[in-house]
Amino acid sequence: MKVIITLLLLACILAVTYGDLVCGTNYCKHHPCTAPIARSSCRSPSTYRATHSGKCACCPACVTLLGERAACKTYSKEIGETPSAVCREPLKCLNGVCTKVTPRR
Repeated sequence: MKVIITLLLLACILAVTYGDLVCGTNYCKHHPCTAPIARSSCRSPSTYRATHSGKCACCPACVTLLGERAACKTYSKEIGETPSAVCREPLKCLNGVCTKVTPRR
């Protein structure tokens, strides 16, 4: 039983450490964009986001903001997936649909 608890504790520590190593607070500072885009390159209905693309979302991108009930996908910024469309704030992508989420009280 002690071995299982120790392994679980070690797994938790590694998960927290790995998350900080992948996209820690200084990742973008130490890995600047190699090909940033200009704000003027975004055409309607896209909008400019300074931190959206590339690994850990360090680079700017043109992004379309989706409304409620629009189809959406979730992505992983840690591996550099860059969506060209995301749910407009405060909507969240739940089960492939932009959904209004009521805050817990």
